Amino acid sequence: MIVAGTEFSLERYRTEGYSGPIAGLSLEEAEAGYRSFFETLGQSRQRPGPTSANMSAWHHRHRWAYDLATHPRIVQAMQSILGPDLILWAMHFWYKEPGNEKFIPWHQDINYWPMEPEINATAWVSLGFSLTENGCLRVIPGTHERDAEHTSLNDGTSAFGEGIRGDLIDESKAVDVEMSPGQIVFFNERLFHGSNRNASDIPRVAFSVRYTTPEVVFRMDDWGGDKSRIRTFLVHGEDRYRRNDAIRGVVPNE
Repeated sequence: MIVAGTEFSLERYRTEGYSGPIAGLSLEEAEAGYRSFFETLGQSRQRPGPTSANMSAWHHRHRWAYDLATHPRIVQAMQSILGPDLILWAMHFWYKEPGNEKFIPWHQDINYWPMEPEINATAWVSLGFSLTENGCLRVIPGTHERDAEHTSLNDGTSAFGEGIRGDLIDESKAVDVEMSPGQIVFFNERLFHGSNRNASDIPRVAFSVRYTTPEVVFRMDDWGGDKSRIRTFLVHGEDRYRRNDAIRGVVPNE
C-alpha cells in the first residue's frame, strides 16, 4: 500500500537499515525525470518496451541525470547519514517494462563492491509508480547488521548471477515498498533487498544513487565489469584525502 511520504528518520535508518518512503522530488520534478528517461532511452512513454541499453552512469553524460542524482532532498539526508563530506560514486536506472520476467534476488550491495572501508548509503528514487504488481523494491528490515553468504543462483530469470543463500531469507519479514512518483528510500550497503518481476502493464522506472565519504578507497583492480562507470564527484563539503583522484568525474554541461 502506498503511503504519503514522510521525513527522513536517521533512527529508523540505523535500527532497521532503511528509511522511507520519504517525500522527495516534487511531482513536477519526477515527471520531468520520467520524460527525460524515455527520451534518452529512445522510446515513447506511451509504449514502453524492452531495451538493451546500459542503465549505469547516465549522470556522467546527461546534466538532467546528474541533477537528479544530487537533488537537495538526497544530499540533505546523506549529510545526516554520512556527515558533511559527500562523494557521489554511482547511479543506475532500474527499469522494468510491462511483463518483464526478470527478478532481482535478495542480496547485499556490499557483496559486489570492492571498497575500503565499506561505507555506502543508497537513495532509491521512484520516478513513476512503484507497486507490488510492477516489481517494487522489497526489503527485509533489520538485516543490515551482518554479512550474508551469497551463492550462484543458476536461474535464467534472475537479473543477478548471485544472491543470498536461501536458508538465510525469511520471506515473512519482507516489506514491499510501494512508492509514488518522486518518493525516496534510503538504505545502507548491507540491507537485504531485491524485487520481483513486473507482472503488470505499468512500467517501473526508478534510479538509485550511491554516496560515500572521501576516506573510502575504491580498489579498481578488483572491480569487475565496466570500470568506467565508477567515478567520484564531490557533492558537498571537502575532500581532504584525495584517494580517488584518478577516477574523479566531470559534471556534464548538458
